Amino acid sequence: MNALLASWNKLAPQDRRALGICIVFLICVTLYMGVLAPLGDMYEATVQEQFNLKNQIQLNTPKAMVLPDREAKLRQVKDEYESLKRQLDLIDRRDWAASDIYNEIRDYASVTGVTIKEIRPLSQKQEGFLQSQPMDVTFSGSFTAIEKFIYYLETSPQVFVVSEITLTGKSGAMQGGLVVSKYSIPAKADSKMPEHAVKLVLAVPPWIGFAPFEIARHKGWLHANGTRIECYFSEHEKTNFEKLYTGEIDGTATHALELIQLLAKGVDLRIVAPLAQFKSGDTLMVAGSSPIKSLKHLRGKTVFVETGGAAHYFLYEVLKHNGMSLSDVRVSNMSREMVAQSLRAGLIEAGVTFEPYVGRLHRERIARPLAGPEAIDNWTLQFLVMREDALSGNGHAVESLIKGFARAVSWWQKNPEQAEQFLASDNPQGVSRRTIEEIMKSVRFLTPDEAKVYFCNGPEAQNSMDEYFGKYESFFKQELGYEVVVPKADILDWQYARKVYNCTAHGKPVHTNATHVNGTHMNATRREGG
Repeated sequence: MNALLASWNKLAPQDRRALGICIVFLICVTLYMGVLAPLGDMYEATVQEQFNLKNQIQLNTPKAMVLPDREAKLRQVKDEYESLKRQLDLIDRRDWAASDIYNEIRDYASVTGVTIKEIRPLSQKQEGFLQSQPMDVTFSGSFTAIEKFIYYLETSPQVFVVSEITLTGKSGAMQGGLVVSKYSIPAKADSKMPEHAVKLVLAVPPWIGFAPFEIARHKGWLHANGTRIECYFSEHEKTNFEKLYTGEIDGTATHALELIQLLAKGVDLRIVAPLAQFKSGDTLMVAGSSPIKSLKHLRGKTVFVETGGAAHYFLYEVLKHNGMSLSDVRVSNMSREMVAQSLRAGLIEAGVTFEPYVGRLHRERIARPLAGPEAIDNWTLQFLVMREDALSGNGHAVESLIKGFARAVSWWQKNPEQAEQFLASDNPQGVSRRTIEEIMKSVRFLTPDEAKVYFCNGPEAQNSMDEYFGKYESFFKQELGYEVVVPKADILDWQYARKVYNCTAHGKPVHTNATHVNGTHMNATRREGG
C-alpha cells in the first residue's frame, strides 16, 4: 500500500488527473455493467409485461362480462337436467299405455288446430335402462299449426322425442307425418312381496297435498297386511279419469268438483277417506307484453282454462269476486301445463295455470299474475276415491292406503325440513323447497279428530262436505248448464277409515251397487240452450 502511495506521489499532476479519470471511468463502467444494465433490462421487461397484461385485460374483459350469464345458463341446464331425471324417476316410474300417449298427442293437436288422421303404435324399444314407445302419427293442417303442434310435443312435461318429420303440400294446407317416442322407466315388480299378494293400483296428480302417498311409498308403509299397492304420480289428470272408467286403475285422489264430473259420467265410485283441505293454487296469468292490467281489461278476451274442473271454478270465483261473470270473457279449453307452454311460446294472452309454472314464468318475465290463490277464499276437500268393484276382497289394502297416508302426514309434521328436502329432490316437476313452503300455506292436513268428524257419523250428518258439494252443484247448474246432484249417502263408504281410526260410535255404512238418486241412476242432463 505504501509503495502504491509513493508511486502516486511521484506522478505529475497531469498524470494524476488522467489516471483519476480512468479510475472513475472504470468504476462507472463496472457499476453500469453490474447494476444499471440489469436494472434497465428489468425495467424493460416490466414495461413489456404491463403491456401484455393490458392486452390480456382488453381481450378477456368481454369474456368476463358474459361469465355471469354463462354461469346462469349452466345453473339452468343443471336444473333442467335434474328436473328431467325426476320426471323419468317419478312420472315415468311405470310404462305408459297407448291410450295415455293417444290422449296427449290428440290434446296437443286439438289446441293447435292440427287434424290427426292416424296414430299407429310401433314396436317398443329398449335403450339402456329406458324403454321407448314410438308412435307413427299422420296429420294435416296449416304450416303454422303444425309448427305449434311440434313445439308442444317437444316441450311437453312428458319425455317425448320427435323424429322422422315429413311434410308435403302448400303452407295453408299441408299433409305430414312424424314419429313420437315416449320414454319411460319400466316398472319393476317388488321382489319382497309374494306374487299372490293383493294388489291395488292408484294414480294421483303430482300435487304437494298428495305427497304423503309418495312418502309412504318411499318408506314402504303401503305394503302392510300382506298387500301390494302400486301408487304413482301421473300429471295427466284426464288420463287418470279415463283409466278409472276402463278399470286400468283402482283409485285416485281428487276433490269434490272433479268427483262430481266422474259421477256424472257414470263411474261407480266410493269415497273411502278424506285426505286434506286445500285452497286452490291456480293463478290467472297474462303475457308479459299484454296491455291487460286488471281483471276489467279481460272483458271480451279469450282466457284459456281447463274447463269443467278446479281451474274453471277458480276463474268463475275470481270474476264473480270482481263483479264479473264467465259470460264477460271467452273461455277456451286448455290444460294448465299447456297454458304454461303457450304463454312461454307467446301463443296466448291469458290463461289459468299453477306452480311450478307460475313462479318460473314470472321470474323470467314471460308472464305475470293477474289473480292468484289469495284473490278468493276457495277451500275444498280432497278425497281418496276407489272404484266400487275394486273394494271387494281388498279391504286390507284400502286400510293400508289410509294408514300409510296418515303415517306419512304425521312424519311430515314431525320432520318438516327433512320432508321438504325429500320432496324437493324427488318432485317430478322440480319444485324447490321455497315453493313447497309457499304451496303448503294452502294445504291443511286433517288431524285424526278432524277426520273423524266426517266418517265417525252416518252419511246423514251435516258437515263441510255438504257445503263443498252444494256450491259445485250450483256451479255446474248455473254456469255449465248441467243438473247434477251428489248422492252422498250412496257414495260414502267409511268402513275402512273407521277401522283405521277406531271409531267408537257411528252409523252403519251404506254400500250399494249403483250410484242413484231417488231410485234412479245418477246422471247429468244438459239444459236446453245451455
